[in-house]
Amino acid sequence: MTETSTAAPLHSGPVVGDHEVGRSARAVRRWVLIVAPTAAGVLAIGGAIADPAVGLEGREVYELYAANPEPLQWKSVLYHFSYALWGLAALMLAGLVRRRGSWPANVAGLLGLLGISSVPGFLMFDFYDSAVGQVHGVDGLLAVNEAMEPMWGVGVMGATGLVGFLLCLPVAVLAAWRAGLLRWWGALTPITGLAVGLMLIGATVPGWAVVTVGYAVLSVDLARGVPHDA
Repeated sequence: MTETSTAAPLHSGPVVGDHEVGRSARAVRRWVLIVAPTAAGVLAIGGAIADPAVGLEGREVYELYAANPEPLQWKSVLYHFSYALWGLAALMLAGLVRRRGSWPANVAGLLGLLGISSVPGFLMFDFYDSAVGQVHGVDGLLAVNEAMEPMWGVGVMGATGLVGFLLCLPVAVLAAWRAGLLRWWGALTPITGLAVGLMLIGATVPGWAVVTVGYAVLSVDLARGVPHDA
């Protein structure tokens, strides 16, 4: 006589609610990508507003950083998270590209890794500059910086990080345009904003405002082009 088993099967299909949880998680991830470029620009504007030496160069910068540690901290923290979101947007956008545009997306991912692993952390130098300037004076700070100049590792990390940071999002948007996720103006506008705002005007409030306009246009087109189930 054969006995009938009443034990529950090991796998009885998807757990109720898994689909909804997955959908809500994807929705959050999608909106993080959409908002990240614009948020990066807005935070950079805030950083430029807080910067006690915005638009200046040379010894005067170190003097102002030593004399104004509180606004300097706001500047550095705001820029830190701005740059982190900038790299995050490039990495997330590159990860959405399939088939057409895949190789540029790979390049964007590599550039994003170089940028996000280096440039946001470079803002720690601001605290170092301010503290050394307060304790040993600007002459002491300049002497320390001069001693660092022959260290080749500083140059390698600085150059690769900066190149990755500046190029990761432009390459990512071109890959996304090639994949059909962005329209031509959705890819061209942020690249133009970056070139005009940061390269021509500089890292000032007006310069970052131009960058932010370009990134806001990117966010608008991402809201249209990024699938809801991405």
